[in-house]
Amino acid sequence: MDITALRSFREVHRTGSLTAAARALGYTQSALSRQIAALEAELGTPLLRRHARGVRPTPAGDVLLEHAAAILQRVDHAERDVRASRDRPVTNLRVGSVPSAAAALLPPALGAFRAAEPQVRVTFAEDVTPRLLPRLLDGELDLAVITSYPPGLPAQTDLTLTHLLDDVLVCVLPREHPAAALPVLPLAELADETWVEDYAGAASALATACARAGFTPRIDIECGSWLGKQAFVAAGHGVALAPRLLVPALRQDLAIRELADPPRRGVYAATRRRPGVAAEAAAAFRRALTETVGATTS
Repeated sequence: MDITALRSFREVHRTGSLTAAARALGYTQSALSRQIAALEAELGTPLLRRHARGVRPTPAGDVLLEHAAAILQRVDHAERDVRASRDRPVTNLRVGSVPSAAAALLPPALGAFRAAEPQVRVTFAEDVTPRLLPRLLDGELDLAVITSYPPGLPAQTDLTLTHLLDDVLVCVLPREHPAAALPVLPLAELADETWVEDYAGAASALATACARAGFTPRIDIECGSWLGKQAFVAAGHGVALAPRLLVPALRQDLAIRELADPPRRGVYAATRRRPGVAAEAAAAFRRALTETVGATTS
């Protein structure tokens, strides 16, 4: 439907007269009549009925008027937003994150951020902390959600770190594993197990936790991502540790058990101290992350 003709039809209904509507819109009466005729031809039914004092809608016209209000309101909003965008340049915010935070914290944080900063376009990159930090320092990212997993946090004076939460690790087992019967699992119970790991930092954290429990883990399977890690455990090829943040995103055919003395890691939002183009957007996203954590833990 032609939007101009739809506006004209609405004005005819408001004034009750083709002559008055044409005067209000700045058209000749014949031009306005052609718009209405074209609208009727497109819809295949008369929209107006003439009477002694002017015109009134037909039943089909009444139906169109109900839809016209919503249609024209959306068009008005679109025109307003487009006009406003010319005076409000779009900012691009580039956010990096470790996989567990990407699964649990970033989606709700993005919702809160967009409500406050609708003009900012956000892109995400998922990686491990040792590879996210160089990208942040080089200016490839504006903010990164990282953890204190080995090799630990750097002593970087160019970074601002905001502590978000402390995340404990849980044990991931095949569903039929005997240890899955225990509600809380001492790590020493798994001293003879085969372990599955996905990258060096997680393997180092596992080795530290197991050393505290009195044994050295046998890591026989190394894979490149959490998708593969879960698949090997679910198939019965080993066990693994996982951040609690990641638990809602894990497969349903795994057993997740709390550890008696769980390892912990800090989760942080990192930004550069040197202000960049997206510095204000990065600060706003950091606030959204903090609010998300507060709502999750309260």
